[in-house]
Amino acid sequence: MKSQQDLTYDLIVIGDGCAGFLLLHELSRYPAFARQKVLLLGEGKEQHRSWCFWDTGLEAPFQQMVRKSWKELSFKSDNIDIRQNLGTLNYYYIPGESFFRYFREDFIPQNPHVNYRSEKALEINGSDGDFKVITGSAVYKAKKVYNSAFLGQKPSIDIWQHFRGWFIETGEAVFDPGNAVLMDFSVSRSGESRFMYVLPLSEKEALVELTCFSPQPLEMAEYDIAIEDYISAQVGRKYKILEKEYGQIPMQQGVFQLEGTKGEINMGTLAGMAKASTGYAFQRIRHDSKLLAEAYFTGRKGKRTAEKGRFAFYDSLLLWIIRYHPKASKQIFTRLFQRRRMELILRFLDQKTNLWEEINIFARLPVSIFLKALYYRFSGKRIAEPEKEPKLLRELQNV
Repeated sequence: MKSQQDLTYDLIVIGDGCAGFLLLHELSRYPAFARQKVLLLGEGKEQHRSWCFWDTGLEAPFQQMVRKSWKELSFKSDNIDIRQNLGTLNYYYIPGESFFRYFREDFIPQNPHVNYRSEKALEINGSDGDFKVITGSAVYKAKKVYNSAFLGQKPSIDIWQHFRGWFIETGEAVFDPGNAVLMDFSVSRSGESRFMYVLPLSEKEALVELTCFSPQPLEMAEYDIAIEDYISAQVGRKYKILEKEYGQIPMQQGVFQLEGTKGEINMGTLAGMAKASTGYAFQRIRHDSKLLAEAYFTGRKGKRTAEKGRFAFYDSLLLWIIRYHPKASKQIFTRLFQRRRMELILRFLDQKTNLWEEINIFARLPVSIFLKALYYRFSGKRIAEPEKEPKLLRELQNV
């Protein structure tokens, strides 16, 4: 039986995924962290996932987690193959294996004041300064609670980014390890927004992933057929599958909150930190974790926001187009990558461009579809179920 001392903490972190560990890392940068009594609650399961992002450089421990980075990216579509240097940026790949190995085998042992328990949080009660976190075996108390787990009913999501990836190894050198394929729309189909994503880890090994945007995921066999056909067309049939991964990311605005109903602080996807229009989350969670750690130890509360004002507006238009006119996404991204530098596009997706740069970006895109999105998105003529609005859908598709 746990004593009262074992049940009481300064802070509790719920979730042993990306957000939970990144918050602990940022907290540990403050000397006072060593005097905090911390409880980390998680299910302790192996998480077969990975993260990609871009930056000008990385510090420890993240640099040591990187398996591969690229200075060049490609965009492909029908009869189009654009390959560009990223300038000051690098595109990074961190596999979940190295991320979780560091935090579980290095970080936790180096911070004995962090009690890492394999318990699932079921409920949060109380209020700021006097929280109670209920698990299947105990009731823990803390002054602060940071949560990245969906404990209640999950919100309704209109659009998901869902993806299936194969890690493959070929008998011969067929990949260019210096160039990753960010998007290959040659696999897109009418009525869907989908593309292939290829990360060459060496000349003989790569992650080949089908990424789709739609209200519902596909049957697993449908992903696998598309991936198999793509690999056969690109490199032939002489390869072996090393591992498979699958994931879903909500592409939604306005359904995630920065705080929970009891005043606990939400993190990660639960706080809307996955960018609504792309799904990229790692860097946004890192930045948010820095703000949370600073607020905890200094009392200075930086403005936490998943989206900046005008970028939230841009995302809302693109999400609307993907939802109601998915075939246009291929045209939009093709125009974008044909007419603008990849470094600028990545800075735009990172919300680090200025207004003049953004005007120049949108000036090269198909105007008519964005005008329709603007009208229907904000006129009140919203479509709850597009499949039940065939007349309107036909109108939207006449772009």
